[in-house]
Amino acid sequence: MAKQFPKLLTVAALAVAAAPLVAADDEKSDAALSQVAINVEDLDRSESYYRDVLGFVRVWQYPPESETPIEIGLAAPGGGAGLVLARLSDEPLPEGKGRYGRIIVNTANAKALAAKAEAYRKRSGAGSEPRFITLPGDNPPTIVFFRDPDGYEIELYQAPSR
Repeated sequence: MAKQFPKLLTVAALAVAAAPLVAADDEKSDAALSQVAINVEDLDRSESYYRDVLGFVRVWQYPPESETPIEIGLAAPGGGAGLVLARLSDEPLPEGKGRYGRIIVNTANAKALAAKAEAYRKRSGAGSEPRFITLPGDNPPTIVFFRDPDGYEIELYQAPSR
């Protein structure tokens, strides 16, 4: 059962994510995830990683005209919430920060993105080897986990084929 716990947790999280948002008084919520911000060790390295592996592109930076921004806003090629890479000080990042959560990316081709993540890891030594999760069933989704250069976990989710 211990080995199946992460699989069950992932399935439960996906079910919750797919459920319609309803406020306590049964009115639909108009809340939408706009951006996810993460603190990174090196803005250039992290921007390169998300561009090369997932195809994200820079859409803004702060300060706008600075040669040394402290935040970079990225957009995913398929739309959805943006990703903000932040480097707010020269202080070391907190130990174990990658345990606080993960970035979930919906994709139609998880294997291709996992291959890009692995190629990036081999080329640069940054990030982790992709780990595929196999769920039971005749037509399960494809789920892949790996870590970016700063230790944040990324989950690729590819819906089951129809």
